[in-house]
Amino acid sequence: GFWHGANWTFIVWGFLNALYFLPLLLSKRNRNHLNVVAQNHLLPSFKEFLSMLFTFLLTVVAWVFFRAETITHAFSYLEDMFSSALFSLPIIRPTDIMILVVVFMVLEWIGRRQQYAIEILLQRKPRFIRWSFYMVLTALVLVFSNETPQEFIYFQF
Repeated sequence: GFWHGANWTFIVWGFLNALYFLPLLLSKRNRNHLNVVAQNHLLPSFKEFLSMLFTFLLTVVAWVFFRAETITHAFSYLEDMFSSALFSLPIIRPTDIMILVVVFMVLEWIGRRQQYAIEILLQRKPRFIRWSFYMVLTALVLVFSNETPQEFIYFQF
């Protein structure tokens, strides 16, 4: 947390990351889950799915503190996240965003055994097809991205 700046939000972010990781490290279980999820199966088991969901939730909560301007802002944001709004659809083009999210999740899942998710999909395809695919993905990101430009997060440090 200290590395990222003199703000309590970064200290809390670092503390949460340590809090998540230290129990596994101290119990020497930090290297137990290095295998590919759903190895030789199309879908993860229920336990694997819950583990992925829980890890994602913990990561999202920690990153709120990383991006928040103040501790109060972070807790306010978390309160809004876990309000009844959690169960409502977003207002901004939900169909478009969901399509993009599903496309990238499927790509990640298919390529989960490789270092890079799309590596397996195109490794034996001609260069023209690979580059066409990359251009389509880039175009999708640009089409579905936010219209207002945002500063890269590390420019603030």
